[in-house]
Amino acid sequence: MRIDAHQHFWQFGGNENDYGWMTGDYAVLGRNYGPEHLFTEMRITGFDGTIAVQARETVSETDYLLALADQHNEILGVVGWLDLCADNIEAELEKFTGRQKLKGFRMLIHDRKDVNFADTPAHVYGVSKLSQHDLTYDLLLKPQHLPAATRLVDALPNQKFVVDHIAKPDIANAQFEPWRNLIFDIARRPNVYCKLSSVLTQANWLDWTPPDITPFLDVALEAFGPDRIMIGSDWPVSTVVADYKTTIGVLMDWAKQLSPTEKAAYFGGNCARFYNLKV
Repeated sequence: MRIDAHQHFWQFGGNENDYGWMTGDYAVLGRNYGPEHLFTEMRITGFDGTIAVQARETVSETDYLLALADQHNEILGVVGWLDLCADNIEAELEKFTGRQKLKGFRMLIHDRKDVNFADTPAHVYGVSKLSQHDLTYDLLLKPQHLPAATRLVDALPNQKFVVDHIAKPDIANAQFEPWRNLIFDIARRPNVYCKLSSVLTQANWLDWTPPDITPFLDVALEAFGPDRIMIGSDWPVSTVVADYKTTIGVLMDWAKQLSPTEKAAYFGGNCARFYNLKV
């Protein structure tokens, strides 16, 4: 089974104020994107299911994605949002008991003013409560956030983490360091996986080529190994650069170097194991 490990849906109309990141070049994303816009493109490229990930910081976002997941079998799991720094985090987590398609949570770490937000006491405490509910945590980072994220991981060795978008290196300027050393460091922790996703949006939007991108994917493979990487489109954010077929095609073409067993893991097996999907 092929699984797109990272994509989004949103109901923009009526919720415009929740998408403060849709500015500048991302303003073109300010419209509705639902399953009806994605599933046909997924089938054309051979993908069977998805992980729907939050795109706004509200509890209603989690409820919205779970409602979509209840309606569509293609949505295998949801990564929602919850204020993990809240004083009543235990009670808030209990509200989602029994929601089988809820697989984890994510906070927008790389949008915080504090570059060390990941290992602040309140955040560490909130994330520490996820494992008892068998929930994962997506790490949304840029290279400068990796040190604090690594400290968070060290504090919670029994929590499952996944780095989104290979931690957004500066592909446009071919800047490997300090990202490469930092990604290798966090990858030494066996409870951390990595999504090979959103790489086109880190490249030069108007003048990118696959050879610009594949060396960064190679680093991620070397760091995490074939058993802890997942393919993801980051649709519809990725549409600012290219359509779904092109975006996912770059990641599929890169994978031709993998063995059949490694391909099966990369295209879905690792994602299913990480998120404990029922497939």
